[in-house]
Amino acid sequence: MTKQIAEIINKHDNFLVVTHVNPDGDAIGSLLGMYAALREMGKTAVPVLGSKFPALFEFLPGKNDVLIGLDSLNFNPSYIISLDVAAENRICPQVDSLRKSATLVNIDHHPTNPGYGDINYIEPYANSTTQLVYEILYKAGHPLSLDVGKCLYTGLITDTGCFKFAGVTSKTFELAAKLLEPGVDNYEITRHLFEEFALSRLVLERLMLERIEILLEGKLVLSHLDLEDFEEIGADLSEGENLVNRLRETRGVEVGGLITKLSDNLCKASLRSKGLIDVSAIASELGGGGHRRAAGIKASMSPQKLRITLLELIGTAISLSQK
Repeated sequence: MTKQIAEIINKHDNFLVVTHVNPDGDAIGSLLGMYAALREMGKTAVPVLGSKFPALFEFLPGKNDVLIGLDSLNFNPSYIISLDVAAENRICPQVDSLRKSATLVNIDHHPTNPGYGDINYIEPYANSTTQLVYEILYKAGHPLSLDVGKCLYTGLITDTGCFKFAGVTSKTFELAAKLLEPGVDNYEITRHLFEEFALSRLVLERLMLERIEILLEGKLVLSHLDLEDFEEIGADLSEGENLVNRLRETRGVEVGGLITKLSDNLCKASLRSKGLIDVSAIASELGGGGHRRAAGIKASMSPQKLRITLLELIGTAISLSQK
């Protein structure tokens, strides 16, 4: 499949590059890395998000070229490249209006991805979608530049938790070394991602920890935030990215969950597991997706209803795991 996609980007022009709602480091790194490579190859390419660019990743090259929404799109793409999107309804912005005239290339590493594209490259073995982008560019014969390396490395280290998450192997470090070769400064990136948080993120973390619920005999820790919390302290929604990891860090906890209320009947949830519980299976039941140890949900229901539903699903999963 890498060969087929490599041939497409070598032979064709006019690419729209998209990723998922509430983009994380792998999503943004894949988006900007692919965009930078396509531009270096002389292609017409436009990266698009459905909402404001996340402040956490503003140090990455190409961020000023990102289009917000499709209203000002001034060309007809031949190909739409969807990166790190586990389900079609999570592509942001929605590209339904372009599907009749453009081929959708679905590149992802989530095991729950159903293969919604016209062309699908789904590899759950990969630590990040940026790994798959690297493999495609390598197959296309495109030399790795500093800009592309910086973007792809960002996706790799965020989705591996700086190489501390499960699934990291010697091949992960081999890829990291390759991505650093163009002169990428490891500390420049890790400093921005893990040592330069806005003060508002610290306030969000305090609120999250103040509201924790220790449930299911200590195996589940839930907390919640509201959109109003972000607005009151002047925080971007992206500043809540990966706060949920703190809820998983305590001995004996199997699952951590953070519910964020967006409106009375719309909320999202981030789930993290130490591996005993497959949170991607739980997320899939609610229209979300992800990985065994990390998954996300956006649901049209109240936070209270989502809390009750998650408690039931996670409780059942924990009970089954003990049999």
